Amino acid sequence: MIDFHSHILPGIDDGSEDVDTSLKMLSASFAGGVDTVLLTPHCHPRSQEHIDRFLENRDNAFKTLSSAIKGQELPKIVPASEIRIYADFHKYKRLDELCISGTNYILLEMPYEVWRDYAFEEIYQLTRLGFKPIMAHLDRFLDQEKHFREIYSLQALVQMNTSAFLETATRKKMAKFFEQGHIHVLGSDTHDLTERKPDMAEAYDVISKKFGKEYIDYINYAGSNILQNKDVSPSNFPKMNLMKKLLMICQTKCNIF
Repeated sequence: MIDFHSHILPGIDDGSEDVDTSLKMLSASFAGGVDTVLLTPHCHPRSQEHIDRFLENRDNAFKTLSSAIKGQELPKIVPASEIRIYADFHKYKRLDELCISGTNYILLEMPYEVWRDYAFEEIYQLTRLGFKPIMAHLDRFLDQEKHFREIYSLQALVQMNTSAFLETATRKKMAKFFEQGHIHVLGSDTHDLTERKPDMAEAYDVISKKFGKEYIDYINYAGSNILQNKDVSPSNFPKMNLMKKLLMICQTKCNIF
């Protein structure tokens, strides 16, 4: 089980405050069956200086946490980042260091205001530079769902938060995205041990029971390929059989999800 979105690195953003909290978060993840955690602290690349400072802080925090986990039975940790999209940020240097370590995959967060053309232009420009965008937690932008098709047209992959499967209202939406092949990897987006705790196991359980093990298999396939810097093929996305599709429609309309 791979957690593609977390704020476990200590003292770098609004996530874990210290190493002890980070270790407890990793322990909770491991207990839930997670074997790999991507560390994706917030990055706001408004200038080259912002990027340089972020990378220095992230790498120092990663070294500190890596040292602390030696000898402990905890998930493998992979440095990465969650990058808020700003106009023209594709022109800055060191963008490759913001990617998921060892890959060309880059986790991008859309702006929280109304999406404008510059955001889609940035995604496009990144693909031209050889990067492979993964869009962070699109479940948090359902009010802008009408623009999702523009993201899909740019061949970006999609990461959804596990909380979207644990809340009834958004779970119904996730059923539609799964059916359309627009969910590729999951992330807990964990920030702490209480309100935003690691919950990958709970989400996997819901997906397996409500949607089917084939979706778990696909998420694992996609995650493994990304970490190996391989392409993720939508053709491998599971096709929902007719009976399961009818059952899901019935559950949704009858509000029994």
